[in-house]
Amino acid sequence: MGGSNARIAWRIVISLAIGGLTYGLTSLTNARGSGAPDQAALTALTLSVFLGGVVLVVQFLMELDGRLRAIEERQIDHEQNIHEVVHRAFTRITESSRLLGMLEESAARSDAVTQMVRHAILIKPGEPDLVYEFAQNEITRTSSFLKALAAGEATYEGEDRDWLIGLTDCTRSHIDATSFATVDAGGDSFGNGFWQSALGRRYLQAQQDARQRGVTVRRIFIFDKPDMVTDEGFRDICTMQRAAGIDLRVLDYHRINQSHMDLRDFIIFDGDVSYETVASSSRVNHAVPAILNTKLVLDIGQLRKRAADFEYLWSLGKSLEEYLVLSA
Repeated sequence: MGGSNARIAWRIVISLAIGGLTYGLTSLTNARGSGAPDQAALTALTLSVFLGGVVLVVQFLMELDGRLRAIEERQIDHEQNIHEVVHRAFTRITESSRLLGMLEESAARSDAVTQMVRHAILIKPGEPDLVYEFAQNEITRTSSFLKALAAGEATYEGEDRDWLIGLTDCTRSHIDATSFATVDAGGDSFGNGFWQSALGRRYLQAQQDARQRGVTVRRIFIFDKPDMVTDEGFRDICTMQRAAGIDLRVLDYHRINQSHMDLRDFIIFDGDVSYETVASSSRVNHAVPAILNTKLVLDIGQLRKRAADFEYLWSLGKSLEEYLVLSA
């Protein structure tokens, strides 16, 4: 308010100065002429007042024009900001609508995806930093896993514990699995191996549940050390697996044509997914080889190759009793 009064006062002073200067110049000019003094003074006063008023009005008009320009620029900036905000909002709405449309059209369970999103946004930055960061990392990991799965192959560094059970629970037709004795056995004995571990017991129970759903389960044990077949722990494992309804065969590793296939542990679920593990070639104190990574393979060409590999191994395998008789 004080600044506005100062500007008005300054304009008045300028107008009065212009008017006074005009009056002085006009009076000086009239004094040299031959007109009547009263008429000359009136003319000088009228002209000075007129010019002073014009100057004052011009100053106000110039300020008004400047303010209008400033208002116009602010209005343009405001419109641009509004346009950007509306555009971003509509873009988000469009993207959300597109994703919801894709979700409705896909075979995915929309209720499960919706619940995941709803539960994810419940964890806010105000939570403990560790909890929030851990939740964000899990979301990123899940997103990366789904992206890799959609691309045809997902890899887990180390030994997986969730994919194996989850795939077994979802299988509706058949499970064909290979089991290398050097990987399943604990050192040189099956007593402390995979099938006696918590994961092995859960996996066996999941297979038994699958059998009750009508799923066919076939497993072939591959031995690079023939004498391990007589291990009491292995016979116990065979007894448990047969009790769960699993068809078993045993195969001597040396009977396999090495050029025929890439030897590794794999499990084929419904002919749609191949669960494959890569074990370390090094062993310390006869311990179980460490699992370097686990892969889910969905490529149809590789799946057909794995299915053919399993049928080849199955044709070479024998029942435990036949194997013992032949090796005796």
